[in-house]
Amino acid sequence: MHREGHRIRRAAGAAALAGAISALALGAFIGLGRAQAVTTLAGTIASSSSGTIVLTTPGGARTVRTTTATNFIRRSPASLADIKPRDFIGVDATKSANGELSAVSINIFPPAWEGKIREGQWLMTSGDTMTNAVVASYVTGVSGRILTMTHQGSTWKITVPPSTSIHRLTPITIAALRPQMHAMVRGKANADGSVTATSVSVDAGPMP
Repeated sequence: MHREGHRIRRAAGAAALAGAISALALGAFIGLGRAQAVTTLAGTIASSSSGTIVLTTPGGARTVRTTTATNFIRRSPASLADIKPRDFIGVDATKSANGELSAVSINIFPPAWEGKIREGQWLMTSGDTMTNAVVASYVTGVSGRILTMTHQGSTWKITVPPSTSIHRLTPITIAALRPQMHAMVRGKANADGSVTATSVSVDAGPMP
């Protein structure tokens, strides 16, 4: 049960990260034009070298090509107490029948993402609600396990259950990748079956 719970929380956090980076303004940060389809792969790293990552996925081994424009991101476990003033955060939440929002996952973004990532609140294709804001600028208070977030005159209160997946995202380089790290790749599919990555996010440490 513990392993299954960990898998579900990791999947939720990865989905929120995918939703966040897919909303980057004009595609500039992830390097994709609006007309290009995005391919997503998830699995464990078998090997990595300059320009190439071999990813073990449920469908078999896949080759991932990286370029100088590829963004590498490390997800490290965090807690609600780690959210500080001026942190830029993204909250993936579900909405109940009475309209209350309950956080599924929270990502604490790198400072450099501010101004490059979509801000405010919107409905994702999964049906969850994404809210991106800056702590102490748009986030007006953290009371117990309630986040109060505001943006351009709108205010949202989001409950943060103990089961909420919370991670801090840190930019890294390909040199930091290690075999058995769980990775999520977003990019463009190539004719030879490989994927040219615009972003590669990895969990801190190998898979348990």
